[in-house]
Amino acid sequence: MKRSIIAVISGTVILIIAAKSIYMKSESGHKKGEPDVVGTFSINRDENITVVANRENIEDREVFARELLQMYKDNSFHSTKFSTDHGYATSLDMYIYL
Repeated sequence: MKRSIIAVISGTVILIIAAKSIYMKSESGHKKGEPDVVGTFSINRDENITVVANRENIEDREVFARELLQMYKDNSFHSTKFSTDHGYATSLDMYIYL
């Protein structure tokens, strides 16, 4: 009886540790305050992107826009990777939310 209780408790602890490890690994790649894409669609070669800024406010909009364009060029968004198999986009529209 004691062995089965100990086995159940040990199994539960191992599952909790494994679940926490998996959760922390998926969250560790994204930095707080870093913009990220939450939605995208293409019509022909026109790209439409929805971006979450992940910050309270944007002090300099021009600098922030240049940062987003550079992230798009470098394909460095955390949640989305863009394909250039069919060529590069001819236009890019970004909808940005705080």
